Amino acid sequence: MTKAAAHSFLRQFQHALTQDLPTVESLRATVRSIALAAKDVETSPQAPHMRRPEEAFLNTYAIPRLFESLQSACGLSVESAREALLTENFRHLKRLSSASPARKTRHPFDKKFSPSASEVMNQWRSGKSNSLRQSCPDFAVRSPCPFTIVFEGKYFEGGSVTRAEAELVSNIYQAFFYRALPKIPGTKVRPAWEYEYSCLLACDASRDGSLLHAWESIGQEVRDGFWEGANVYVMVVRSQAP
Repeated sequence: MTKAAAHSFLRQFQHALTQDLPTVESLRATVRSIALAAKDVETSPQAPHMRRPEEAFLNTYAIPRLFESLQSACGLSVESAREALLTENFRHLKRLSSASPARKTRHPFDKKFSPSASEVMNQWRSGKSNSLRQSCPDFAVRSPCPFTIVFEGKYFEGGSVTRAEAELVSNIYQAFFYRALPKIPGTKVRPAWEYEYSCLLACDASRDGSLLHAWESIGQEVRDGFWEGANVYVMVVRSQAP
């Protein structure tokens, strides 16, 4: 399938997800309620994948909608959509996904910006188990979907303009980082790592829409360059409900 077709799929998914979202205030209340309830292991022993607001948002709204979009936009059957969808919490989402997107081979790099070269050197020299990292994105799609896309999911509730801009830069970089890792074959327990595209899916649940404003403050030519030059689709979703 062409790059244009992959872009069209992501646009359709973005539109559908945006239409699903309740008002910003309702979304914030729902996500907080789900996360709070999931932390009570006595009343919600089956919901460890919902304990953080980000997880509550992704697993309640984004991933179910992606599962449906794989069927409606790509023509996959229910079982094929499940086979195509990989999620970090697949053990709790077996109706929707088939495996974890964790990358089999570890590497010496970090998806987050490092504060200093000396800290990176100390990590590499430490001899500790975390000297090498294992990348595990939030979710991804693979064959039988006609596109292979790795996703970095985020949920932003607010903060200063500076914080929104810092979050945007860091999160786009993380999406690019996953896309940039080289391909490796799969095994019986780990899917192949062979993504053509990456997508930052960030929900702006802030009261003033600061994350979306930060994204829209970037000139159109530069915004287009993320996709055209780096195969990174930046998806900042925000409720359009009145």
